[in-house]
Amino acid sequence: MSNMFLYLDKRDTMSQRSERRGIHVDQSELLCKKGCGYYGNAAWQGLCSKCWREEYQRARQRQIQEDWALAEKLQREEEAAYVSSHSSSQTQPPQSQSQHSLATFSKFEEKKTNEKTRKVTTVKKFFSPSSRTAPKKESHEGKTPSPSITRQSSIETDRVSRDFVEFLKTLQKPGREIHKQSRGFIESMGNKKDLSAEELSECVQDFYQGMSDRLLNHFKGSSEKVDRVMDQVEKYIMTRLYKSVFCPETSDDEKKDLATQHRIRALHWVTIQMLCVPVDEEIPEVSDSVVKAITDIIEMDPKRVPRDKLACITSCSKHIFSAIRVTKNEPASADDFLPTLIYIVLKANPPRLQSNIQYITRFCNPSRLPGEQTHAYTFINSTMIILHTA
Repeated sequence: MSNMFLYLDKRDTMSQRSERRGIHVDQSELLCKKGCGYYGNAAWQGLCSKCWREEYQRARQRQIQEDWALAEKLQREEEAAYVSSHSSSQTQPPQSQSQHSLATFSKFEEKKTNEKTRKVTTVKKFFSPSSRTAPKKESHEGKTPSPSITRQSSIETDRVSRDFVEFLKTLQKPGREIHKQSRGFIESMGNKKDLSAEELSECVQDFYQGMSDRLLNHFKGSSEKVDRVMDQVEKYIMTRLYKSVFCPETSDDEKKDLATQHRIRALHWVTIQMLCVPVDEEIPEVSDSVVKAITDIIEMDPKRVPRDKLACITSCSKHIFSAIRVTKNEPASADDFLPTLIYIVLKANPPRLQSNIQYITRFCNPSRLPGEQTHAYTFINSTMIILHTA
């Protein structure tokens, strides 16, 4: 955030708010850079999910067109070289013909190889995992989940599957089609484990969009019914896909998680007074809200559904607003909320925070993000930026 900053002042009192040090955020900086009115996200270069997908699609289309143009250029050059070689062989003496042919062919092959190498590199750069991502992580025995965790995950998956089937029974015929398409999508994703995190996200988002469009047509524009079904669809497919798409091997999420944990530990000396957090933990009700906020953000990690993880962030935000309101006896502003959220994150040091944020970013159904949740999610992204740049 360009105008989100820390500034120091010698007179550090709560009464001198205009001259205190603290963290300030301009609400306009949180909005999508395209000016659509939705909140942007640093992970999407300041765009909202809708605008980001449109930009991604345009970039991918441009790349495909460039690759086709390059392939056609190579084809034309190959044909021209062949014609030139063939015509010269009819006019030159046998020995010079042979030498000239070999020289021409050698130069052509060298140029063709260089062009093809450049093309392959270009294609790989676009369709393979980003150059910023880490190579696939080797499987380590120490990382194998314990039998109890595996059993618990299996039980949860079975429960969600049964609940999904029971829900679809109420829809009768369309329910069977939804179940068939959802199962087919999950099976198809099993063959895409080598895709980058961005490509996995694109697959899931395309499925959401396609399913939502079909449901809207079936329910004749009843968005309320569509939203209710899509909530269940998201819960079902993301619970089933969780192990393969959360912190995927083709991403550097784990590396970022470790960096965040180290950064938070390195900031252990930061106090509530340094951040100018408008919260008085001596008040029992405020102290209770702080504890609940910390608990919420820690409990985000075991959740499997993106919306459930986001709900933890939203609940954490509500407890923060409550703590500020009780302390100040007035509603909290953005300048009050952000430093308090940073304080909560520093105290909690939640596990796999970056992976959880990326998981929500990639796989949450964007059409089911109400303003309150989007606002909370935007602030948690801002918190991560400040922690790594302050």
